[in-house]
Amino acid sequence: MLLTTMSLNFQYAGRTDSRGRPDDRWPDQVDIIRKVNPDLLFGQEAHGWMSDPRLQADAEDDLGMRAHVAPSRSGAHTVLMFRPDVLRWRQWETKYAYETHHGFGVGVFDIIADPEVKVPLTALTGHLIPYSVQKASIEAQVWIGRLYRYGGMGVIGADVNSQGVADDDPDWCAVPPYNRSARCHRRIGPDGPWLGNPLVAQTLSDGDLFDVANLISARLDDPVADKELFAPTGHHGGVRTDQFWVTRNMCEAVTGYRRIATGKAGDHDGVVSTYETTALHHAEYFEWV
Repeated sequence: MLLTTMSLNFQYAGRTDSRGRPDDRWPDQVDIIRKVNPDLLFGQEAHGWMSDPRLQADAEDDLGMRAHVAPSRSGAHTVLMFRPDVLRWRQWETKYAYETHHGFGVGVFDIIADPEVKVPLTALTGHLIPYSVQKASIEAQVWIGRLYRYGGMGVIGADVNSQGVADDDPDWCAVPPYNRSARCHRRIGPDGPWLGNPLVAQTLSDGDLFDVANLISARLDDPVADKELFAPTGHHGGVRTDQFWVTRNMCEAVTGYRRIATGKAGDHDGVVSTYETTALHHAEYFEWV
């Protein structure tokens, strides 16, 4: 079977703007998600979902999915939603969520739509701190440990707030200074060039994880296709901040990756990745020590 995953930053839960004024974009986001029809949805900036459970209930009803919400020091909760006819929930872990700025959650699932897959699927929904690529890389190290904890077959869907290793630099002079200072190497002097710092992507790669966009790019070997694969997903920073990363034993299962334009529904485009589960039938269990 084909397993479809989607990651989307809701931007203030799709309910307000950056100043807290009412801005109900959620119905438009629902339409976008429904068209993709993901089996797993990795959501970020689910503001209010823990203090007002009606928001979670509405989302479950709107999308026909079940949801788990992770705690967050910032209030920008991450959520993981899934289809219970495809995936059977085994565990929801958030005990290290408060070690990170925006929090993260780890869901462990059996792929019941394909019972030949014997190793549980670990899905981590996250949102790295936007203010420091160095701090974000430390948070990413926590993610790596938790992703391997439950059997060693996993996928991260997240707003990582920095660029990938293979991504081109945007015009950093056109990027807001708070994003530029957080995502770039330090300059030698005030007239030095701005260079993006891919430390987060390097950290995840050192954890033997693989950027799905890079996997598809290597297979296609097409510079024209790369323009879309590595296109920015953040509307204001010029960077592909929204990414999927997988463990080595899931690489052969990857069949697709694409960006989903959101227009005025949010300040991030969504990303979608697909996996052929027959390639996971012989995945081996990773023993946590």
